[in-house]
Amino acid sequence: MARRRSKWTPKKREQFLELLATNGNVTVTCDALNLRRQTVYEARAEDPDFAAAWDEAMEQAADHLEAEARRRAVDGWDEPVYYLGRRVGLVRKFSDTLLIFLMKGARPEKYRDRQQLEHTGPGGQPLPAPAVVNVYIPDNGRDSSPSEPEG
Repeated sequence: MARRRSKWTPKKREQFLELLATNGNVTVTCDALNLRRQTVYEARAEDPDFAAAWDEAMEQAADHLEAEARRRAVDGWDEPVYYLGRRVGLVRKFSDTLLIFLMKGARPEKYRDRQQLEHTGPGGQPLPAPAVVNVYIPDNGRDSSPSEPEG
């Protein structure tokens, strides 16, 4: 039998915001507090203060993720090394991919993936376009008027 869902109370609201700030996941937070997702989304739609607190909690969760990404990219982590089934030591690993994402986030103008190239005329003005363009289309027989049937 399914558990009965908890009621939405001011205490549940605070618990929801605290937990959301640590994990950034509405479903996980609702499950942990025995709340329905629909209940919290309705509360968000009805209460602008709650919606603003929710947004702030998501920002805090994103900050936690960024700190963990930085730790893995810069400080690294120890990974065990095994030989013949026995642990013989540790090797320090780092995430180059996370480092790249952190660099792109910190300085997007320098580390962006794409460059934009614009062609302009003198003084940044648009390039002049000819007023008339002559295009030669060879006669392929498709544009002529239909011929009368032979016979």
